[in-house]
Amino acid sequence: MAPEASGSTSETRFRATGAYKEKMEKQKAEREKTYTTFDDVLTNVNPFGVYQIFACFCIVFAQILWAGNFSFVNIVGSTEPSWLCTYPDGTTAIIKPDADNKCDILQHKCSSFTALKNSTDFNSIVASFKMVCDDRNKPEWIQISLACAMLVGSVIGGHLGDWYGRQFLFYVCQLGVVITSCLTTAAQTWQSYIVVQALNGILYGIIEVESITLLMEYTNNVFRMIPNACYQANIANIVIALIAYLTKDWQLFFVFLNLVTSPIIMMFMLFNESPRWLVATGRMSGACNVLNDIANRRWNGTEANFTSKQLEGIPHETHRKKYNFFHLFSNARVLKQSCMQLLSMFTYSLVSICYLYVIKDWSDVRNISPILLVCLDGVVRLIIPILIIILDYKFKNFTRRSQFLGSLTIMALCFIAVIALVATGSSYTSPGVVAPLIVAAMINDSAFWMNIIQVTTQRYPTVIRCIAFGCLHSAKHIGTVISILIMHDDLLKNEDKRIIAFIVPGAMVIVTLVVGYFLQHDTKGKRLLDTIDQKNFDAEEFALPRALMQTAIMYRVMNIEMQKEIVAKHSEEWQKHMERLNQDQNEGGAVGNGDVNRLHPTNNLQERRPAKVSFSESPDN
Repeated sequence: MAPEASGSTSETRFRATGAYKEKMEKQKAEREKTYTTFDDVLTNVNPFGVYQIFACFCIVFAQILWAGNFSFVNIVGSTEPSWLCTYPDGTTAIIKPDADNKCDILQHKCSSFTALKNSTDFNSIVASFKMVCDDRNKPEWIQISLACAMLVGSVIGGHLGDWYGRQFLFYVCQLGVVITSCLTTAAQTWQSYIVVQALNGILYGIIEVESITLLMEYTNNVFRMIPNACYQANIANIVIALIAYLTKDWQLFFVFLNLVTSPIIMMFMLFNESPRWLVATGRMSGACNVLNDIANRRWNGTEANFTSKQLEGIPHETHRKKYNFFHLFSNARVLKQSCMQLLSMFTYSLVSICYLYVIKDWSDVRNISPILLVCLDGVVRLIIPILIIILDYKFKNFTRRSQFLGSLTIMALCFIAVIALVATGSSYTSPGVVAPLIVAAMINDSAFWMNIIQVTTQRYPTVIRCIAFGCLHSAKHIGTVISILIMHDDLLKNEDKRIIAFIVPGAMVIVTLVVGYFLQHDTKGKRLLDTIDQKNFDAEEFALPRALMQTAIMYRVMNIEMQKEIVAKHSEEWQKHMERLNQDQNEGGAVGNGDVNRLHPTNNLQERRPAKVSFSESPDN
């Protein structure tokens, strides 16, 4: 029994040694492996692991704070209460917000007036700052100021993000957003409110560009629609409605909004710089640190280890340049795509503002609580991003182009129905008009917006991707300002002109659909470009030469393998033939040793291999 036990122990040690050697050889091969595309790097890191899921959760959480600031004045913050009028003789009267002679009474007959407490579900800035009569347009001016501030932030963030990186500026501006949001509660007039919120808007304009670029670059084409969907404010609207319902006052609303979302600051400290941007700009050492951290067991757990030498084969810039908006229009390809994207985002903003004005008036007519309206808006729209993700992941035929054209087609049909109903005398707050408009808004804010972001990510290289998003969001904010100016002066209240409020966005939807039919290419499944001069080898102009080269290589490999199989199959027969020839030689045959060796197929295999295929020389040469 002792020899058997000794043999078993030796065998176990031998196996352990073999497994250790195999592991060491595998690690050595990984260290010596080089990469030619960043997508291969993401595959080793895990393109959608714990780290990417954590990043998505942080963005969804942060949307509560972001949406709570920039969309507050749209519905909840602009709710008008009933007014308590005090006459010179000391008597009081309640003036309803929809009273015909409201302004005459408040301005000329009342010695003073204040907002009537509990006359609405929420004490808004309209009530606190008395934005009524001559000041009734002040909420619109606040919206315009916010849009202009975010426009400035988008321009700044787009350039600084591509020059110096995405993560640091994103985090600093997030701190600034929290501070300015807290300062909003100290505003005593609508002017001070605008100043503080304008600062907040500039910082948020930078954040929306930096963060969306960062998150899009964390993962690959298969999972990129998931972080894209995280920028939908559906869940945020539900939470915002809950905070508004519990606080009942705009100042308390901002206090608890910042209290609830303050932990996000610590979460964002765990964000890394975009490894794709680091590689594209030649910062290989920094990229390795980020990739190794993401692959660590505390995050994605692949424990892949990268060195700078392994990443040098990925296309990157040897000289760091500072690009600007001009490079989005520097050649015919990006010029057409940039015009297409700007047109799409401009149309998106027109449709969004049209919906906001109509739905607000509809809730006033139907006596629907603005808080409930915001909550329902978030709940109803929640299904669209989920549906888009499933369709994108499960069906290859659900392409970017089909999503683009399908979304615009549905929106166009909805606006045609709305325009026809309004033109025939239907009230713009009737269910027949509001229902198709809600459908158009759901498609616009979810499917269409996600398509714009996805195409922008894939059509622009990494070194100018942040600038592209900055330009894109600038178009959105410009569209917001123009839309508010169109809706200004109670356009919807004017029976003769209200149809203009629907014709303008409807016409832009149709124009975008027609232009996109000819200019919008499909980008689904294509790798991201990283440098300006990098060629897209997934494009049609490169696909045929690449396919021919692969076919030629495949033919050569198959030919060699076939010859090896023939040699292996007839080796015994050939050996007997050689022995017979040697026997004949010994007996004075005519065939020599050199001739025998020359006739062996393995010695002549290299001579019979097909010539190398070259696409630079013609067959005649």
